[in-house]
Amino acid sequence: MINKELLNILDQVYKVTGFDAQHYRPSTLKRRLERRLLATRSKNYREYLVYLKKYPSEHNKFLEALTINVTEFFRDKRIFHTLKRKILPDILEKTAANKKKRIRIWSIGCSKGQEPYSLAIILKEILKNRSNRFQIIIHATDLNNSVIRQAKTARYEKSEIKNVPQKYLNKYFIKNNNNEFKIKNNIKKLVRFRQHDLIKGNSLGKFNLILCRNLFIFFTLEPQKELIKKIHASLRKEGILVLGTAETVKYEDLFSCLSFSDHIYQKIT
Repeated sequence: MINKELLNILDQVYKVTGFDAQHYRPSTLKRRLERRLLATRSKNYREYLVYLKKYPSEHNKFLEALTINVTEFFRDKRIFHTLKRKILPDILEKTAANKKKRIRIWSIGCSKGQEPYSLAIILKEILKNRSNRFQIIIHATDLNNSVIRQAKTARYEKSEIKNVPQKYLNKYFIKNNNNEFKIKNNIKKLVRFRQHDLIKGNSLGKFNLILCRNLFIFFTLEPQKELIKKIHASLRKEGILVLGTAETVKYEDLFSCLSFSDHIYQKIT
């Protein structure tokens, strides 16, 4: 349950930013809000509401605390193995069989870009010298504009690339003078970043593959239903959806399960 004091904070954030945080689970809201109470030295929700009204910039800091997600390159290696060995080759084969070239992928909640860049690397590995046979477009979206700005730089510290295999590091990254690792342009150009609110925003078109991992767990049941329907409508015929390892699709009339262990689903048309 969301108590009145927390509701007052959410109403204030909505007035200023237009973002309705009431879709989030109360436990998530309270946990993320505690960080801002500590950062602003507010003793309770009432004091934090006063702080919000006094310092308008805090509204965006609250949103950043709420929407920030932990991510890394090739997170959940088993899933990326399945994508490389089975899912993406099948998508490429079906696209070629239909005499089409365009492959559209959507990484939802992309954070600083590790997931979409990992997908781009895998596709390069699969295609090798056949890249010109397909037009690859990876759309990467996040509500948090600050992480989108970081993702667009394609620069990562050493600690952020620890899961990248050495062969990929040598092939697709450049180490700069600041001891950062920058993704090469042949990978970077495959990904298009933009700020996007999945709940309020429009669909970005039709996709062969959508990854929406570790996002549903933050929402209450009703928003989850609406998000699943929106994702279903955004997939092409027999399109593929990948969820997080703690998430499942409960709508058998919309999706069939391709892999319970990898949480991969296919659109039913």
